[in-house]
Amino acid sequence: MKRNFPLALYLSFSVSIFLLLVLGTWQLNKNFVVNKNNKNFKNRNQENALILFSLPDKIEDLTYVKFSKVNLTNNFLYLEPRTFKGQVGYHKISVIQIDGKYLLMNEGFITAKEFIYNNIKKKYEIEGYIITIPEPKFFELKNDIKNKVWYTLNLEDFEKEFDLKLSKYILYQQRDKKDNKFKSVVPNLVSNVNHLNYALTWYLLSIALFVVFFLFYMKNHKKYE
Repeated sequence: MKRNFPLALYLSFSVSIFLLLVLGTWQLNKNFVVNKNNKNFKNRNQENALILFSLPDKIEDLTYVKFSKVNLTNNFLYLEPRTFKGQVGYHKISVIQIDGKYLLMNEGFITAKEFIYNNIKKKYEIEGYIITIPEPKFFELKNDIKNKVWYTLNLEDFEKEFDLKLSKYILYQQRDKKDNKFKSVVPNLVSNVNHLNYALTWYLLSIALFVVFFLFYMKNHKKYE
């Protein structure tokens, strides 16, 4: 007896193959972006630092900058939890003032919170990698503003906490290796993840699923004619 071709099965295979192709393309795009960022990171370092006396309105991500005449403030908080070479701790996020503008700065990784206040009258020279503050991702934890527990880099939350208009950028301070208190960190834009392997995996899975569907169809299509 002839039967109608199972539409639900056809749709299931089609949607699954389409989603696998989308995931592969997404990872391929991430691979392009990560490779570009990693290349910029390698080419921009202390030797090629951009010396600035004020905060520009526009600057490319991962530019290595040296700011002169920086005023520290006593506005800071700790992002948690963070890890560094197997250790669990915090990233200290502080606010610095450059030519009247306020900029967030990641001072680095530390294993325990410290509440030491700065000499705000003294001028400092600070250097590091600067990036645009990324939008919080959907799956990231929301900050507990009421209890002052901070999980995510969120510009809007920090402006409310410090009652300041902050720049859209953040500086990842790079310290001398002799400074053992804070361990310098780099932005998440720099990554060692091989997204090309993930892309190939998704594409191969989509091909395998198509082959399975094709063999199923060739074996059973006469039943539905």
